[in-house]
Amino acid sequence: MKKIFLLTIFIYVSINLNQVSYAQKENNLGDIVMVEGVYLRNLGNFGSVWSDAAGAYLNYGIFFPEHNLLLMRTGFISHNLRNSDSTDGTLSVIPLHIGGRYYFTNDRFMPFFHFMNGFNIVFENVNLIGEQEDRVLFKYFWQVGIGGTFIVTENINIDLGLNYNSAFYENDKELYGAQGAMMTGFEYSVGLAWRLNN
Repeated sequence: MKKIFLLTIFIYVSINLNQVSYAQKENNLGDIVMVEGVYLRNLGNFGSVWSDAAGAYLNYGIFFPEHNLLLMRTGFISHNLRNSDSTDGTLSVIPLHIGGRYYFTNDRFMPFFHFMNGFNIVFENVNLIGEQEDRVLFKYFWQVGIGGTFIVTENINIDLGLNYNSAFYENDKELYGAQGAMMTGFEYSVGLAWRLNN
């Protein structure tokens, strides 16, 4: 009789814990507005001239059950010349991106896989060979990465991410080889998100 009583209590507690856990998981994902600070370390021919960059994204995310988030973002990124003494050059980017995330878990810590693509509007006053030239470029962009979302409160999340970026930039194969010069690099991001629904 004692075993049956203990088994009944164990089953009852397990069911209730599962229901509470399920309810908590349902509340951890939702539509978001997020501000991200980003640092980029540039690679290749592009990175030999523009060493790194920093900026910010403004994201809007729409949650799709069970583990998916559609993201749209824009922002502003400013690149730094590797040798700033020789030329007073500027290169700025306004991103227009759409993509998404897949969350592997729905808990207080949620690791995710991330993919974005879209276009970069590039404003520069010096090219890769050091010539002063004001240009506005419209270039395709894609990004893949991983990261994690930390649930701080019912409505506030903190995001950390590591991404690989690639964007078309310069197609002159004589100057830059078979691939031309791509805007490639690693991006490190920290975000603060506000969940719009629970």
